[in-house]
Amino acid sequence: MPVPKPLNSSLGRHYKSLNELVYQQLRDQILWGKIPPGSMLSVRKLSERLAVSPMPVRDALRRLATDELVEVSPRSSTRVTQVSPEGVQEMSEVRSCVEARAAALAVAHLTPADNERLKSCLKKLEDAASRDRPEEWIKWNRQFHLLMYGKCGNTLLRRMAQDLWERNLRQFTGRAVTQAGFRRRRSKEHRRILRAILRRDPEATEAAWRHHVYQSGMESAEYLRRLMSQTPTSNDGKPPGRRSGRI
Repeated sequence: MPVPKPLNSSLGRHYKSLNELVYQQLRDQILWGKIPPGSMLSVRKLSERLAVSPMPVRDALRRLATDELVEVSPRSSTRVTQVSPEGVQEMSEVRSCVEARAAALAVAHLTPADNERLKSCLKKLEDAASRDRPEEWIKWNRQFHLLMYGKCGNTLLRRMAQDLWERNLRQFTGRAVTQAGFRRRRSKEHRRILRAILRRDPEATEAAWRHHVYQSGMESAEYLRRLMSQTPTSNDGKPPGRRSGRI
């Protein structure tokens, strides 16, 4: 796996503070598995690798702890949060119920414009899958899901569904999405969901959505088991060697 490039002066053109740039880079590396779960993080080594002073790294680690992406122990050691396969499965069981119900309720509230937006999201999602662009895939997948939750007509349910979706991405699924097979299977499930939505069939929508979320969780858990069986990482967040594994 290639080592991330140091921060450079060109990043300043985005008009973001150095603290924000360091936070975003570390967050992205964790979410996409470039810094794997369980990695010990050293402020000094991260500062050297990113070519910045320790201060923005410390600030980034504090924010990542708030995001539940890293854990800080009483002895001040920091590691990337290690989610258990069982925890991923439990999350998928809860999500499959809450999010599927929100999707079912949304069917009655969708306008023709909403349906066109869903079609557009699915087309762009499938295009991102075929072009091997996981970041874009996540973007359109997120819009597809959140559009449906926003139309459910139940404020509490909408908030629960959105929070579970975002929490699931932070915890692990972003790393599983790097696998091409995972994206292809999820895209097929989205097509099944969209067909049910366009038929204005809430029961079929709920069933397809529940299957989609549950299968995603089970495959994510299995991918995590394979990652955990590999060699532990070093304390600068860099994996010791190239990782493999397809799902």
